[in-house]
Amino acid sequence: MLAYVLLSTALSLSTVLLLKLVWSYRFAAKIPTVQPAVPLLGHIPMFWNRTSEQAFSSLTYCFRQVDRLGKVLFGPVLLVFVHHPDLLQQLFSREDLHDRPFFYDFLGLGNGLLSERNGHKWIRSRKVLNPAFNTRMLTGFIPIMDGRARKLVAKMKPLAGTGTEFDILQYIGECTLEMAFSTTMGRNANELPGQKEYVKNLEMIMNLIGERVLNVNQFLDVFYRMTEAYRVDKKARTFCNAFTDKVIRERRRELEKEKGLPKARDEFQSKSLNFLDQILTIRKKDGSLFGDEEISNNLYNMMAAGNDTSSLTIAFACLFLAMHPEIQDKVLEEMNSVFHSDAVDITLDTLKQLQYTEQVIKEVLRLCPAVPCGARQTSGNQVTLDGIHLPPNQIVVFNIFTLHRRKDLWGADAECFNPDRFAPEATKQRHPYAFVPFSAGLRDCIGARYAMNSIRIVLLRILQDFEIKTNLRHEDFRFKFEITLKLAGPHSVWLEKRNKSV
Repeated sequence: MLAYVLLSTALSLSTVLLLKLVWSYRFAAKIPTVQPAVPLLGHIPMFWNRTSEQAFSSLTYCFRQVDRLGKVLFGPVLLVFVHHPDLLQQLFSREDLHDRPFFYDFLGLGNGLLSERNGHKWIRSRKVLNPAFNTRMLTGFIPIMDGRARKLVAKMKPLAGTGTEFDILQYIGECTLEMAFSTTMGRNANELPGQKEYVKNLEMIMNLIGERVLNVNQFLDVFYRMTEAYRVDKKARTFCNAFTDKVIRERRRELEKEKGLPKARDEFQSKSLNFLDQILTIRKKDGSLFGDEEISNNLYNMMAAGNDTSSLTIAFACLFLAMHPEIQDKVLEEMNSVFHSDAVDITLDTLKQLQYTEQVIKEVLRLCPAVPCGARQTSGNQVTLDGIHLPPNQIVVFNIFTLHRRKDLWGADAECFNPDRFAPEATKQRHPYAFVPFSAGLRDCIGARYAMNSIRIVLLRILQDFEIKTNLRHEDFRFKFEITLKLAGPHSVWLEKRNKSV
């Protein structure tokens, strides 16, 4: 009898909860459901215990069914998929839609610029940190970037002309890492004991986060803490925290010592050109300084974003240029016309003259956006998309990877590599939100100009010395999601020495 009462009570409660859930999701009745969907479970089976490659494939499959709006159900959690530039423009243009959903907590980076969930707090931090990426700072970064790019070329020279295939991402990753260390922490990479271990652990953390975001069985902390992934994640974070804390403490002491030294006469020289010094000395609106935890979280954010996004884009660019030697020749011709002698310095102005090179980079970012997906969460204000009113705390997901491959936006050959899509006349005819590799609106990427400069400089130095070749084909690419977009296999190329005539 007692068992019957308990069972009846459980069924009654379940029915009430189910009806309450159905009632709360009535707003989405007209939004098409992505298929296949299982009763009660929704789309959980598609994202249960998947590898990062399988999960990315499932997510891509779902979004390709969506024209404007679609919905996906992870059991009781409903996600609204937005997949049209008209709707993205509405989302990105709003000044009250900067909150991020619960899975950004998986980053474990608290209030960093990339990971801060609260939109109001993010806006305040972004305004304070904007000066760290102004034109003066970017100008000061150029010699650092060029020095690292030249070092990269020197490391690859023994491979040129030997026919040896290698994963160029590994070499480029080391180069962009040294850039990130120098511009973020104000240190040369070889001056920091534990630097290689830091990078290895940081990459491990990012990989684990990517798998967790697309695996429903790891969403709840109580279950995630039972996994081997959690133990690896915790160990990696302990090392990275100790590393960044040490750098922060040492730099604080150095800045205290420098207070007593005579100040440089030139304002350009008197201000430090690295992110750590900026965030250590910048004051918030209330006059307070950033705390150690805030500084550490932002360093994590900048190191991960500044290194991974640039290195991946450069590596993908090398592959596409190797696949299309005629485009590679055209890029080199433009580079040689601008940098026709060693007397021509790399500056923001000379980099801007590489217009066709920029078209190539943008086409790479179209097909292989460094961060392929993103999400927002509605706040108290009403958000209306296609006549549908989204309630507060509703999660909205967008997919840049599939948006950039829509044939109705990019033509029947949307899967093909064609830099002419970004010629000035072609760009004018396109929806302004059809191409959003760095997101858009107020919550766009703070380091977009930094990334574009580093990509152009590294490509310049590589192409001046080497002709890039590969056996890979674009149609053979298999992607995986680890926060950033990565190939499931190596970025395999081989190099031939340039016969320099300029």
